[in-house]
Amino acid sequence: MAGGAVRRIHRAAVLSAALLLSLLGIAVIQAPTPASAAILNPYGFSVWGYQNRVTASGVKWVRLQRDWSSIETSPGVYNFSGLDQDVARANAAGVNATVPLQDAPGFRLTQVCNGVNLFPGPNEMSTFASVVAARYNGRSGHGYVASFEIGNEEYDGYWGGSWANTLPCRAANYYGPVLRAGYEAVKAQSPNALVGMFGMWWVDTNHVQTYITWLYANGYGRYMDFANFHYYPGGNPAVTSGSTPSFDLEWKTIHAVQVAYGDGAKPVWCTETGWAVSSVNQGSNPVVTLAQQSQYLQYVLDSSRNSGVMQRVFIYMISDTGYDGMNLYPPSGPLPSYNMLESYMAQYPTWGAAPSPTPTPTPTPAPTPTPTPAPTPTPTPAPTAAPTPTPTPTPTPTAAPTTSPAPTASPSANPGQTRKASKAYPSAKPSGNATALQPSSSGSLNATGTFSAEVKNPGPFGLGHLIAVIPNAIGSAGMMVILWLSLGALFWVVLRVLTLLSVARRRRAAGF
Repeated sequence: MAGGAVRRIHRAAVLSAALLLSLLGIAVIQAPTPASAAILNPYGFSVWGYQNRVTASGVKWVRLQRDWSSIETSPGVYNFSGLDQDVARANAAGVNATVPLQDAPGFRLTQVCNGVNLFPGPNEMSTFASVVAARYNGRSGHGYVASFEIGNEEYDGYWGGSWANTLPCRAANYYGPVLRAGYEAVKAQSPNALVGMFGMWWVDTNHVQTYITWLYANGYGRYMDFANFHYYPGGNPAVTSGSTPSFDLEWKTIHAVQVAYGDGAKPVWCTETGWAVSSVNQGSNPVVTLAQQSQYLQYVLDSSRNSGVMQRVFIYMISDTGYDGMNLYPPSGPLPSYNMLESYMAQYPTWGAAPSPTPTPTPTPAPTPTPTPAPTPTPTPAPTAAPTPTPTPTPTPTAAPTTSPAPTASPSANPGQTRKASKAYPSAKPSGNATALQPSSSGSLNATGTFSAEVKNPGPFGLGHLIAVIPNAIGSAGMMVILWLSLGALFWVVLRVLTLLSVARRRRAAGF
């Protein structure tokens, strides 16, 4: 074969291969990133509507709260404009999103307790979860959501006027089938997305252990990729005070149940925690000092980082407008807690992945209670139930109960107090009917240390930002075009090479 023909074939093959690899590379960028790719990044904010300060902070997770009732405005009629915008902004910023499927509209509340329509049923959750997961699976042109939570706090927030009326309506049997239905619906539409349970927020050790145990004893533990709780003790997270656990004791209690049922490798998330430094939208919640807020948040981060169990912590909250007493960055400037977080992330960008062997809870002993709670005879909002002991560290698996066990009433609960701000947009429903916790007693924090320089925002031309922007700009239709171009390029390569080979053979046969 003539040297010129060989060079032409070689040149065509190289150029064609480069074109094909480039197109396939863009197609890979367009494909949604599996949740495992960001599994080691532990920091996030829980917000109502995406906030610019989330991007500037450098965290890589955001919890986007939008009520189901604000999305499904009438049966089968959906308005995703707000959530579409939130997800697009998070994707463009390279921030992973988790979305709680929370607060269903009244016409979807089919489970009744105390004569009140309280919760959606499995069918309702399955339908809604399927619609949302299909929309944000990275292939429908609306972006990608890396994680979903089946519920927010509603399964753990009812107050019925007395403990006798309240406890049966906070039972796990209302939730287990809903968790399974939501998990299966999400996985069918977005297999790579993580699915977790709702955020248990009643900070009561016995209740936490009983609720998680019921889920596992009845076979629902397999329908979550992570366990989940919210932590609002009002005071020092290092201290267990009666039935109110320290932060360490809460995650250890959850993990001990997981281990008892052979699920000790499953991580735990805390998708909300925070302390108020002002009374703005905080009602009668306790207000801590700026230094305490920073110290308490650092303690939670230290405990989580060293746990081998806690995988992710979301701080409530950060806002562009400063409407909330828990906001770490008000209009006047960043609080010490925000500066601490940036320095902390610079020193500890990841926490590692695998859970350690079973931790042994070491709860502070509480007074021996009376066998059952004594509900207040009058409808006063402050119950007079006896205190309860902290639980046995490692529960023994039991047969599935036929009815949900009722946890002993906690004296730390005060139904008249809100534990965090009302929601920030018009569809919000304040949580005034929910029980909240009084602050734990003060104690010393063990975490100390200095941190390196702040995390700097790489700006719009950073590689991570560009990789996040390109898929959103292309969309799912663009991906189809890319795939067709890739196939066309491959066909062209083969045809071109065959043509050149045929020409070379003819030239050789002719004696050239």
